[in-house]
Amino acid sequence: MKSVFLFSVIIFAIAMPVRAELTPEDLDRIRLIIKEEIAPLKADIEALKIDVARLEGRVSGIEKQIALLTNVVYGLIALIVVAIGIPAWRGKRDRDQERKIEELTREIETLKQQRIVNP
Repeated sequence: MKSVFLFSVIIFAIAMPVRAELTPEDLDRIRLIIKEEIAPLKADIEALKIDVARLEGRVSGIEKQIALLTNVVYGLIALIVVAIGIPAWRGKRDRDQERKIEELTREIETLKQQRIVNP
């Protein structure tokens, strides 16, 4: 217990003479150092703003190109669908007509046979 008490007294004795007050000169020096450090940072920030503006212009240009290409692709898809769909639809319609013609031809042949057999 004595050692803890003695240790505490020694720590307080060392810390007593220390004063943590800043004088106005100290504050002025700190302000000057901060101003010196901030000046190059402001220039860097302005350069970054210019770069960002340039990049925004590029991005908007790229967005326009992507939108244009997307519309072109949609148009090409529509053309492909039309180019494949119309002939397929006509082919189906032609097959349906051929089937009906064959049915009617068979029916005519059947009626002819009936008429020949029973005049």
